[in-house]
Amino acid sequence: MLHDMMEVIQQGEDNGNHMIVHLRLPSGLEILGLATKNFYGGDWDLGPTWNYLVLADRPFLVDTGRTGQGNTLLEKLKTAGVSGKDLAFVVLTHGHEDHDGGLSEIVQATGVRVKAHTLYDRLIRCYPDDAPLGVNKDFPASCWRCSMPASFSNEHCRAYHRERGRLEIETIGDGETSIMNAVGSYHLPGHSPDALAFLVGEEVLLVGDTLLPDISPHPTRLCYFDQVAHVFGPQYPHGDSIYGLRAYIRSIKKLERIGAHMDRLIVLPAHRLFYNHRWNEMVLNKRVRDLLGHHVARCARILESLKQGPKTARELAAACFDAPLLKGTGIVMAENEILSHCELLQTSGDVVSSNGGRFEAAGTSTFESAIEALEPEW
Repeated sequence: MLHDMMEVIQQGEDNGNHMIVHLRLPSGLEILGLATKNFYGGDWDLGPTWNYLVLADRPFLVDTGRTGQGNTLLEKLKTAGVSGKDLAFVVLTHGHEDHDGGLSEIVQATGVRVKAHTLYDRLIRCYPDDAPLGVNKDFPASCWRCSMPASFSNEHCRAYHRERGRLEIETIGDGETSIMNAVGSYHLPGHSPDALAFLVGEEVLLVGDTLLPDISPHPTRLCYFDQVAHVFGPQYPHGDSIYGLRAYIRSIKKLERIGAHMDRLIVLPAHRLFYNHRWNEMVLNKRVRDLLGHHVARCARILESLKQGPKTARELAAACFDAPLLKGTGIVMAENEILSHCELLQTSGDVVSSNGGRFEAAGTSTFESAIEALEPEW
């Protein structure tokens, strides 16, 4: 169905990079998909970032690609016949650099308004007097617990943080919020605490990185909450409501509920809409169930490995991931994903941590029922 509805305005590469596509919905509403370059090297290739222009009464843009892609994105809009100065606003699915990296360029060029979740506005600011020991005080709260090596952040992030921290943000709250006539936003933390999805009428769901075809989005870690809790304030007293694998699972179950009675809902992800010469169409409830199954299987694999003896997160990563994915910064990403699963396994009582950063099997296996019992907060 998706292939039949997509008109390719500009051809791109095999992974979708540089493509511009046009989607016309049964209601007459039109959406442009604009793919911008997003590659950090190695085998953790997400494909390009797909940014979306929703041609509502006044057009608005969802996401802005990586740092350095803002002006490229404005040129893509021009190719599609839209001026950046015609935008009502830019809205962000979440505050990762491959989604808001081009934002400052676009704001400087057009003066456009910016909308994002309340937590985004808090996380992009610097709090040098409140920064924990051992972190870069010049970096915003979003990056106090950055798992990437300093060489990476120094190359990719310093100017990005400086420019992003100067932006004025119109904030979007929790739950369901209307951002324009017939366009609602939903707070879906887990991959990122500030993650949002956008429902356009009952026809299209723009999900950012919360649901992706082919690959599973990385969950955050619950322990990240401890260092930023004072930045968020009393509105968010419990870390597992916005961080960690349990928050992510609740969020994708929330998406499943949103689309439960919308049989023909089109789901547009921020990566791999088109990849390896093909369109990747997602059926919402099936993709949610697939991802839940993935996390159950990952927990089972970790627990099975620990039954053979205590292991560190790095040793578990080696047992759970293919070797090419562990090259370079890939090992850091793999370890963090393992740790997010170990947090859930500790909460379910199936895993305990020991001295030296090792994990041990507790002799129980209750994680699957714990995952099944998780429900959205509304």
